[in-house]
Order: sequence, then structure tokens, then C-alpha cells
Amino acid sequence: MFDWIKFVILAYVLIDCGNEESVRSGISRLYYGFFGISRRYLINVKHKYKLANNGVSVHYDVYKELRDSKDGTEREVAEILNNLRSIRNKADYHADEEYNKEFFENFLQDYKTDLVVAFEALQYLKTHPNY
Repeated sequence: MFDWIKFVILAYVLIDCGNEESVRSGISRLYYGFFGISRRYLINVKHKYKLANNGVSVHYDVYKELRDSKDGTEREVAEILNNLRSIRNKADYHADEEYNKEFFENFLQDYKTDLVVAFEALQYLKTHPNY
């Protein structure tokens, strides 16, 4: 089975390269890694089988399930996932614009602590026996 944590680790490696292509790719991979872990957790552990579909709304549906949870860790993951999706959209869909290295560096600095916390939260989700 695909290991989303390795995908997240690869994302950090890409981001650390520092060049535009690596940073953009790393941010995108970071979001998808967090999304993949969260989605698998919700399907396998929380039995949210409707999230197994690949419809357009699955990204929002995963976020909404986590956001509306009574579990603080799940809500925390939802917030980070939402922030990552926002920056991922900029990294993926605004490539034709002039590269604003400062914007991406500021984002990464601002969310560095959050990303560490989220990574730990994802590790927690992943260690559930049914994951």
C-alpha cells in the first residue's frame, strides 16, 4: 500500500532544494500527502466510505469531515489541510505569474510550526490499528 508519509517527506526534501520548481512541486506534494493520509484515515478508521470516490468535491468533503469532528487532533489536521490547499493552489495554478520567492518563503516560515504539529497529528492518525 502506498505510504503517504514518504510522500510528505519527499515534499520536505523538494522544498528544501529552494529553487522555484522544487518549491512549487514540494508544496503540491505536501498537500496531497496530507490529504491522502487524512482521506485514508477517514475511510478506514471512521468508515466514511463515501470519501472513497474520486469526485470533484472529495477534497472539500475530507476537509469538512475533519473540521466538523469532535476530536481536536482531527480539527487541527483540517485547519492545516485547508491552509496547505490554499498555498498549493497558488503553487500549482499561478505558475505563469512571476515567481514570488518571498511569498512562498513567508508561507513556509509562518506555517513551519503548524506543519510540524500536523505531521505529528498525521503520524497519530496513521498509527490507528485500522489505518
